[in-house]
Amino acid sequence: MDFRRLEVFTKAYELKSFSKAGQSLLLSQPTVSEHIRLLEQDLGLSLFDRQGKEVLPTKAGRFLYQYAKQMMALRQDSLRAMQQFRDKGVGDLLIGGSNIPGQYILPGLLGRFKKQFPGIRIRLWIGDTQHIQEKVLEGTIELGLVGALIEHRRISSQLLTTDEMVCVSGPKQAKGKQKTVDAKDLFSLPFILREQGSGTRKAFELALKKIHLDLKEFQVVAEMGSNEAVRQAVKAGLGVSIISRRAVSEDLEQGRLQEIKVRKLPLSRNFYLITLKQRTLSPLAQEFKDFIIKEI
Repeated sequence: MDFRRLEVFTKAYELKSFSKAGQSLLLSQPTVSEHIRLLEQDLGLSLFDRQGKEVLPTKAGRFLYQYAKQMMALRQDSLRAMQQFRDKGVGDLLIGGSNIPGQYILPGLLGRFKKQFPGIRIRLWIGDTQHIQEKVLEGTIELGLVGALIEHRRISSQLLTTDEMVCVSGPKQAKGKQKTVDAKDLFSLPFILREQGSGTRKAFELALKKIHLDLKEFQVVAEMGSNEAVRQAVKAGLGVSIISRRAVSEDLEQGRLQEIKVRKLPLSRNFYLITLKQRTLSPLAQEFKDFIIKEI
C-alpha cells in the first residue's frame, strides 16, 4: 500500500472530512478525494460513506484504520530508529506512565538519563493504566510503566518494582477513631475511589478479593480521575481512600492526612514495564529500558 494514501485515509477517518484532512495535510480536497479513490480501487472496497460535508467510515474503513495506524506508527519507528543509529544519543524518547509512576518515578529517572544523553527530546504521556496500554497498542509510545499487570496477547509485561498503598483520611475525620481497623470497618466510611481503568483501583480490588471482600460493599461517595484529585478530596474531608504512599508521604509527615492501618489487607502492588511484543524498540528506547532496569 502507498503510505501517502494511508496517511490521507487515517486523517480523513479521524477528522470525518476530506476538506479538513486536506487542510491538515496541506492538500486540496480533490487531491484527498483522489488518494481515497485510488486506495479504494486498490482494495476493491468502499472505505467511506459520503454524507454531505461529513464522511463516515464503512465497516471496511473501520477495520483498515486499526492496521493503518499501526503501519504509520511502524513507519515512524523505522525513520526514528535510523536517525538514532546515524546520530547516537539524539532523537525522541516516546514513553508513558500511569499516574503514580508517571508522576513520582519516571521524572527522576528521565532526569538522570538525559544527563547521559543531553541531545534527546523526551515525550512523556501520563494517564491511567488502561490509557497507557492503549497508547502502547496503537504505537504512540514505545514503553509504558503501569501499576497493574496487563494481560493482553500483544503486550509484554515485565515486573519492575513494588509500591505500597495506604488508607488515608483527613486529620479531622480521624479524631476519636481507631488508627488501626479491620477491613470490614471500611464499609461504614464514605469512600473515594479512582476511576475504572486505574492501576490503583485494580490493585485495591485484587487486595479485597484475596480476603474475600467486594468493592460493591463500600459506601462510594466519589470516583476521581487522578491521584491528586483523590488527595485533595480526602484533605477536604469528603471521605477516605486508598492511595500510593508516594503520593501522600509529605501530607502524612506534616499531619495534613492521617493514615488508617487496615488489618490483613495486603496494600501493596507491583509496577510493570510494558512493551508491544512484536515491536522492535528503537535504539534510544532500548537504552532507556536497560537504564530503568539497572537503576530500580
